[in-house]
Amino acid sequence: MSEGMRETPVRKPRPEIRFRRKVVIYATWHEKLLIFTEPDFPEVGVQVPGGTVEDGEELEAAARRELLEETGLAPPGAFEPLGEMTYVFQSETFERGAVRFQHHRTFFHVALDDVAAENWAWTEQTPDGGGPPIRMAFSFVPLLPPPVLFGRLDALLPELLVRLDLEVPGR
Repeated sequence: MSEGMRETPVRKPRPEIRFRRKVVIYATWHEKLLIFTEPDFPEVGVQVPGGTVEDGEELEAAARRELLEETGLAPPGAFEPLGEMTYVFQSETFERGAVRFQHHRTFFHVALDDVAAENWAWTEQTPDGGGPPIRMAFSFVPLLPPPVLFGRLDALLPELLVRLDLEVPGR
């Protein structure tokens, strides 16, 4: 290479962004929030039920289906929309063949009238990223102070607290 000329860096092509329409469910019972952890994947932290909206599926129907698939619960009450947000992230392990993701999330609240147990184990048979079934450990935690959830799943907890007439920390 002659003097004064610089090598042009070779840029790796950026992997495409995989878009998914998601629902997130804040299921409450006696001022407590239903949460779960994944015993086989503790690094993903504390989560709430939710999942992918199927093509042509209404958002509330997706929320009801996901809650049933992930928890075994089928509450008859209303699923109240709380708001929406877009969440963009990178992961080498979430889904084979992709590393960049964009999830447009619609958050719902459903009040549970009765629960059979305050803690239970469940296995999701059809994970969004494919792969084997996922073991989940469910429990209820107090809404105050608001729990910290994995992957910004806690983003609309302040709106939930307002709807439930609970004190919003910092307001």
